[in-house]
Amino acid sequence: MDNRLFCRAYQLCAALLLRIRPVKKGQLITGEGCLADAAQLFSSRGIDKVGVITTAGTLRRGTLAPLLKRFAELDIGYAVFDGVKPDPDIGCIDAAAELLLREGCRGIIAVGGGSAMDCAKMAAAKAACPGKSVIRMKGLMKIHRKLPFLAAVPTTAGTGSEITAAAVVTDSGRDYKFTVMDFCIVPEAAVLDPALTAGLPADITAETGMDAFTHAIEAYTNRFASAKTNGYAMEAIKLINENLPAAVKAGGSAMDCADMAARENMLMGSYYAGIAFTNGYVGYVHALAHAIGGMYHIPHGRACAVMLPEVLESYGDSIDVPMARVADALGIGGADNEAKKTALIAHIRNMIETAGISCRIEELREEDIPELASRAAAEANPAYPVPKILNRIQLENVIRKKL
Repeated sequence: MDNRLFCRAYQLCAALLLRIRPVKKGQLITGEGCLADAAQLFSSRGIDKVGVITTAGTLRRGTLAPLLKRFAELDIGYAVFDGVKPDPDIGCIDAAAELLLREGCRGIIAVGGGSAMDCAKMAAAKAACPGKSVIRMKGLMKIHRKLPFLAAVPTTAGTGSEITAAAVVTDSGRDYKFTVMDFCIVPEAAVLDPALTAGLPADITAETGMDAFTHAIEAYTNRFASAKTNGYAMEAIKLINENLPAAVKAGGSAMDCADMAARENMLMGSYYAGIAFTNGYVGYVHALAHAIGGMYHIPHGRACAVMLPEVLESYGDSIDVPMARVADALGIGGADNEAKKTALIAHIRNMIETAGISCRIEELREEDIPELASRAAAEANPAYPVPKILNRIQLENVIRKKL
């Protein structure tokens, strides 16, 4: 069978599976200061010992104090793992899982960015499958176990990991990132507290925000998505487009009510984008960003932002219609669908520039491009229902524009 036909057949089967069993939202808690309310999630389920997965910086800043105080009031024990790395690797995940098992934690809460949440997901999976290595969980539906109750509290508005069936793991020995996807790692509760994103530096706000925007754009332009998935993607696009500039401008400073509203909207935009791409998948932007981030250790959101306009252009007329719909929703005009798409890509480039993200990858080397393209093609084909299937040579040409 022709490779493109095989890819499309595979993608259609995956889409039909998600129509039959969509990734559903768990319990959602929102509002300024709602972190402490997360303790009740465990109390109401009779969970008396919770593993807290976070970073050393989050613990040091006192972010967890309201939650830990509430745990004490509810007589819930807890054990803290604060060894999450910026890109959680297999050793980090194994250490977190060991703590969960050693302490007898019946519930888990992740507080942090995508790294903390991905570490918590995989530590929970490893604790549920102690005989299976993390590397054997790579790919689609390799876990097949009921995990301990897991709640996720994002401190950035970007990854959407609090609602997704995916986790990204770094294989440090090979400078390589891989994705684990399974319904069982979707957190059963998400806690969106905009106060936790207050004071986030402008560059991190920008990069994580563009990660979420990329989730939504890729989900919306992909093949086979349902109308409901596209609805979440479009809502995310509108929220992030409207609120990212204010959130970036406020980065690192004390926040007034308007800034807090922008942060809350960004969290909701990221959450909706997470629902969208969990049910509609991502595309070559993320495949390339994983390859680039794994090799050069640059922030994932930055890699997504840099590659997004180039990948969209590489799709040609295959995305004219969905991009025109997005342009209409954002009030971006054009004489026809192609013109609207072109204007929208120009708008996205301006978003990235205004957010202060460089349009180049300074670390990129010509001799690395074939390997980067090979890794991206291996991740995306056939897993992602991209609007246009690109081969390795075409992906090399996309990457080369960033030299």
